[in-house]
Amino acid sequence: MNILYVGTLPPHPGGSAMVAYQLLGGLARCGHHVDAIAPATPKAIAAGDLFAAAHPEIHVERFLIPYFESSPDLPAAHQYRRTEGEAIRAAWHRMLARTRPAVVIVGRETFAWHVPDLARTVGLPVLLIIHGSTWFGLVNNFSKTERERLLEQMRKADRIVAVASHLAQQLRSLGFDDVLTIPNAVDLVKFSPRPKNPALLTRLGIADGQPIVAHLSNLKALKRPMDIVDAARVVLRQRPDTIWMVVGDGPCHEVMKQACVTEPLSGCFRFVGWVEHDLVPDYINLADMVVMPSESEAFALIYLETQACGRTLIASDIAAARHVIDDGQSGILFRKGDIGDLSAKIISVAGNPSLRAAIGKQARQSAMNYDLARWATAYDTTIRELVDRSAVDRTSQRLR
Repeated sequence: MNILYVGTLPPHPGGSAMVAYQLLGGLARCGHHVDAIAPATPKAIAAGDLFAAAHPEIHVERFLIPYFESSPDLPAAHQYRRTEGEAIRAAWHRMLARTRPAVVIVGRETFAWHVPDLARTVGLPVLLIIHGSTWFGLVNNFSKTERERLLEQMRKADRIVAVASHLAQQLRSLGFDDVLTIPNAVDLVKFSPRPKNPALLTRLGIADGQPIVAHLSNLKALKRPMDIVDAARVVLRQRPDTIWMVVGDGPCHEVMKQACVTEPLSGCFRFVGWVEHDLVPDYINLADMVVMPSESEAFALIYLETQACGRTLIASDIAAARHVIDDGQSGILFRKGDIGDLSAKIISVAGNPSLRAAIGKQARQSAMNYDLARWATAYDTTIRELVDRSAVDRTSQRLR
């Protein structure tokens, strides 16, 4: 069938974009024709064209926005939302002039501001994917008026998919009854165990054998990246040979860099910046452990990607991490915000290669439960059921 996706895609620097391109590719492999309407900034158009050329199975129509909304947990400015809405509507009408989709997938909560109303005007069923960041923002950062308005828009979707069961439970508590949980997945071929890349070690100025602690994220406050810096100060007293590799970019990037100028952190941190998703496995496999001290997560891709690479994941003890980590077996949990506990866990892992090997083996085995093909099939089944149900509903309405 023809599927229309509206949401983020690379080069948007967010997890929903990474999930989306893998999902749409999977649906194309299931035999569907996939069209997409996705944002781009003027500076990112060239990168968007490169993405489209690399993924011809996804037919992308770009709409222009002034900047990427990389913090959907915070309310956007009204002018931004108006600009986005006008651009989506124009792209929507251009797309529907060429093709008639059977279903619309809304790829992130923020797009519920616009897309369900457009779909209703032409009788198309809507599947809305809830990734979590916007949802956490509704709970913590949005005004009551903004919260109620967006919840009203989300209720216009015909089916909601949450990427984690704890997220689905929160949605149900607010009256969202038709919520299905489909956990995120990982490409087990792309993300697989491999030796450290000697050329990459050399480029980053890291000696062979130095313990490497990695953190990969969009460096938002929600990820608590400064906990990495605080833990480094403690760990380096016992393990001065430890290297701290930060992959990603975001609001806390400069603050982290400034905090690392002074001793004992000077010279121990490597700030890589944002890298393409295809290159992420190289950096994960360079690490001895990946540390994620997040305040909250829905279902972080980096959890699964670290485990699929057979590396030791050290994560704050939150619901999302407990979904994938059997503590001490397939990863390690620490008390969120407890720098002493985090530091002790890092020191223990750094000094115990056999523990890292055992956890890595079990982690890879655990990641096998989140295979990309099975995940795409779950969405395929859900979409088919939604389209069939929508057809029955339309027939019933005509017969009344």
